[in-house]
Amino acid sequence: MRLFLIISLVAFCSSFVVQIAFQHLGAKISVWGGNSGWQREIAFWNVGAATIVFLTLRLGDPRFAVAVATGCTVLFCLLGINHLFAFVADPSAQFHWPPLVLNCIGAIVGTRALLTRRQV
Repeated sequence: MRLFLIISLVAFCSSFVVQIAFQHLGAKISVWGGNSGWQREIAFWNVGAATIVFLTLRLGDPRFAVAVATGCTVLFCLLGINHLFAFVADPSAQFHWPPLVLNCIGAIVGTRALLTRRQV
């Protein structure tokens, strides 16, 4: 469980950097185009999610870890599905395949961590 939470923390921090520093990529090579306000808001949500994961790791309470890992797993699954729809809509939109793959991996690893219920 702890490893999955660390992976989630890294994912949220990485997504923050992408949403802030590489907004132009979203505008040029995604189905969605660009909108700096929305991308900044997504980046801020990632900071919030990263904070929750970080504090869960610090607390070391297995009950919190399961709850947070469940939320992260659901989020990875939904984000992966969202990028899948965008990729299917326009396979030439190169922006969508990396987050599609990474979010699917996160959903799979999270599901496995929850099923094995390792301690924090």
